[in-house]
Amino acid sequence: MSKPMFFFTGVYETVAQAEQDYDAIKRLHHNKDIGSYDAAVLTKAMDGKVSVNKDEKPVKHGAYAGLAAGAGAAILFPPLLLVTAPVAVGAGVGAWMGHLAHGMSRRDAKEMAAQLQPGQAALIVVGIDEDSAKVEQATGASLSHVTKHLEGSDFDEAEDEAMASLQAQQG
Repeated sequence: MSKPMFFFTGVYETVAQAEQDYDAIKRLHHNKDIGSYDAAVLTKAMDGKVSVNKDEKPVKHGAYAGLAAGAGAAILFPPLLLVTAPVAVGAGVGAWMGHLAHGMSRRDAKEMAAQLQPGQAALIVVGIDEDSAKVEQATGASLSHVTKHLEGSDFDEAEDEAMASLQAQQG
């Protein structure tokens, strides 16, 4: 059965606020209120450089933490692809990027990325669409947020393809 995905981006005044909502999402998963997801906290320095502060992937293949969130971050901020996709995991990130980009236009990604201003933090979450409302409710500290429902996507399929790509690459 297909599990369509959502892509959430929230903007925060501080990293501490983003991490507070990040921890709230972890609690939802720990309490089994939401299923598989991946999340990352990003920051944008005053010079415009974006970096990943934290990532989390409590899904069935946790050995490659952060692949989905890394792909999401790279879709919003393409220079992060160089950071999030080293050769060892590049194929896995690539598989996730294909699934995330399937339901999102480049214009949508640019609009989501434009929310994050220098000095602010962001929380991105990639998860199963049926959990999107719970994630939105848990992220009350955000200044603003956008949730994109990715039509035609499948979380389990994306994860399985990412793992197959990684395993093939490791030979």
